[in-house]
Amino acid sequence: MRKSWMSTKYLVLFFALMLAWTWICGFIPVMFGFTGTGAGTFIFYFGGGAPSVVALFLVFLTYPKDKIKDYFKRCISFRQTGWKWPLITILVFTFLSAVSIAIGVGLLGYEMPTMDYIKAIAANPLNIFLVLLLSLISGPLNEEFGWRGYALDRLLVIFGFLKGSLILGFIWAIWHLPWYFTPGQAQYNLLKDSPFHALMFIPSVMMLSVFVSFVYVKTNRSILAGALVHMFSNLIGSQLLSSYTTEISMLIRYMNMAFFLGVIVYASLSRRFKKEAAAVIGRIKEQEQEG
Repeated sequence: MRKSWMSTKYLVLFFALMLAWTWICGFIPVMFGFTGTGAGTFIFYFGGGAPSVVALFLVFLTYPKDKIKDYFKRCISFRQTGWKWPLITILVFTFLSAVSIAIGVGLLGYEMPTMDYIKAIAANPLNIFLVLLLSLISGPLNEEFGWRGYALDRLLVIFGFLKGSLILGFIWAIWHLPWYFTPGQAQYNLLKDSPFHALMFIPSVMMLSVFVSFVYVKTNRSILAGALVHMFSNLIGSQLLSSYTTEISMLIRYMNMAFFLGVIVYASLSRRFKKEAAAVIGRIKEQEQEG
């Protein structure tokens, strides 16, 4: 009998292949001492696309045709995503970053971020399209076909909203392990500056995962909406501010974590949201039964 396209075995296979691919490519330049070279950079970033590539391979290999169509509809449909949650996401991350900078620079005496990308956009507004393209490529495009597109539905069904989102966030965080040993990466700088800051990257990603899942539920499983949260988190919280000090980076991270904690508390206590999440999980189960 053919395995269900939602089989847990396929989920385990996704995580195993994806982590092996990324970690092998990420650690080869480190182990053989050619990080920072052209070849080392190519191999490192080649591993960065594993979540999306492995997910797409499994989608085409195991999904029925109607489920493939639904999958890609949820990846590209702006109608399903709507304008409300992308706008809320932009406002939230902008507010959190602005408050963090005000506290860090104004009260704690931290160095002001140079905001090179913002200056480039101010000098030539057309540069915003290049910035958005780079932001889309460096995270959402090479990851979100896998994280929210492939793995999240299965984890929601097996573990429920909160536990499933945290488990995905933990895997998402440790997937970055090679980044800690690759010069030029944010996680490498965190580890050099403070092992505690480096360790806190893991719970921060787990909590971000809950917020992305929250928006995913609110938009009726829009993979695009999840990708936009990921993109705006990176864009507003780091890329537009570059270059910036580790102190500012961590202040923004901790401010974000405080907000995410509020989302977690709300999702845990709100009867309305629990019903929404249960309804979404119910629809996932119905799709699986349809075969």
